Amino acid sequence: MRLHHLPLTAMLLLPAAALAQTEADTARTHLSLGGAAPAISSEAELRNFLDDLEVQEFALGEAAALEWYYQWKGERYHQAGPVYRLIAELQTRRDYARVIERWQERVEDSVLARRLEIHAKDFLSAKADAALTLARADLQTAIQDTFRHFRYTVAGQEVTQTALAELVDTSADRELRRSAFEAKLQITERTSEPIRRAMALTDRLARQGGFANGAERELIRASLTPAQVIRDLAQFERATRPAYLAMLDEVRRDLQVEQVEPWDLGYWFRLQEAEVADAYPQSEGVTRLRELVRELGFAVDSLPITVTIWDVPTGGIAFPIRPAYEARLLSNPFTGSRFYQVLFHEYGHTLNLVHLRPDQPLIFLQTDETPMSEGLAETIGHFAYDRHWLERAAGLEPEQAVALERLGKLQQLLWLRRTIGLNAWAEIRAYQNRRADLDSLYRASHRHFLALELPPGDHAATRDFFGTSPLYFQSYLYANMIAAQLREAMRAELGVEDLSREPRVAEWLIERFYAPGASVPWPVKIRRATGRELDASALARYLATAPVMPVGPSQ
Repeated sequence: MRLHHLPLTAMLLLPAAALAQTEADTARTHLSLGGAAPAISSEAELRNFLDDLEVQEFALGEAAALEWYYQWKGERYHQAGPVYRLIAELQTRRDYARVIERWQERVEDSVLARRLEIHAKDFLSAKADAALTLARADLQTAIQDTFRHFRYTVAGQEVTQTALAELVDTSADRELRRSAFEAKLQITERTSEPIRRAMALTDRLARQGGFANGAERELIRASLTPAQVIRDLAQFERATRPAYLAMLDEVRRDLQVEQVEPWDLGYWFRLQEAEVADAYPQSEGVTRLRELVRELGFAVDSLPITVTIWDVPTGGIAFPIRPAYEARLLSNPFTGSRFYQVLFHEYGHTLNLVHLRPDQPLIFLQTDETPMSEGLAETIGHFAYDRHWLERAAGLEPEQAVALERLGKLQQLLWLRRTIGLNAWAEIRAYQNRRADLDSLYRASHRHFLALELPPGDHAATRDFFGTSPLYFQSYLYANMIAAQLREAMRAELGVEDLSREPRVAEWLIERFYAPGASVPWPVKIRRATGRELDASALARYLATAPVMPVGPSQ
């Protein structure tokens, strides 16, 4: 997993200005802790109500960020579940939701209007049975704990999910790779029913709230629609199919196998990297990252970011401990380029978090909706394959750096098909047809995006996101579209080809994207910074090793 999938309330910070109490404040409209919504008859009173509401969200968000951090570190006695319940209880308050809905179309102040727009999405759960929301919150916590603590048995040894993935990608023993790949199914005895139950709860909550299905409700939080995502996934699949099929032929030829299997793909990439150069030593990853960030213009030595290399059941995850003032990340101890790409991506999240402007209304002190927040992280993540940076940081010859950049882009293309397209398509289709068998949909999607067959087993139940982070996968397709478009815009505006040593990058990102937080909708940020709406033409050019055609996002 390459995300920080915390609820909106986990992104909030209380600025010093909000702590100051004046004599006039004591007479203003006030929302007590957990109290009933006060009568509101003016925009001034509405502003006071939102200020108090956001302080309560802040308090829960601070607690949540810390508890999720320790949950992901594997501490068994965390309080993530109880805090998550409190957030769910707050966001199912129908009296608060009524205030937001009543005033959403009435306010004249643009800042108030934007605050209400965000809160309206936060309080979608208030339109459904609060008991269902709380039940889903408890179930999601339990699923996450299961994935965090489960150990897989392969070749007579108990290993973590990270170690299992490394075996699949690095073992020269093809039979061991197959065994490790199939060992992922061991967890499904404990996850198959809970994941499907969580998806059913997500769908029930959506339908109670007036949505067609769970996908529609969850995607509206990212300013997307199911039809739009399906169209963009289909266009991306068609556009990248020739390059992917050519790669499969290359894998078959290089590994000298009659039939390529799912456990051959990652191993082939590792062989290709090793043939070029040993450019990605794990021991130098954090040092190289810090030097890169310094050359981009960030004050890296004073940034309040804690980087921890830690075995987590995903790629990595970033935590908004105190947005604008502190962030932490956990990044998996992978090997090869994957270690660098995940580490750089997660650091991109934390750069965003610590450069928020702290004097804004609390609701704005969060990162953007998922396409944009992941896109900003991926803007940094793409440097892991940048030929200019590789040549300098790893001491490579120009032709070696170009070869590794090509491999990196091809690996990104594979990841977008194998992990993002496959899972996003199956998940949306499952919500659109709740009577369909999830495993059958998953297998059909696997054949469609990878042209390979899966061995028997409930492979959908190996995907924690389906239960814990509904409708998140497609964020990464849009993230790569955003990253490519932003990097092109920076090159053009700053007049440089090599961004990896351009100190104006920091100011460009902070001013246009990081500092405003959620005060500006993410599509508007892109349009202002790049001069056009988001499209995939830049991603097509970035994936230069494949004949990619421009795709989405559809309107």
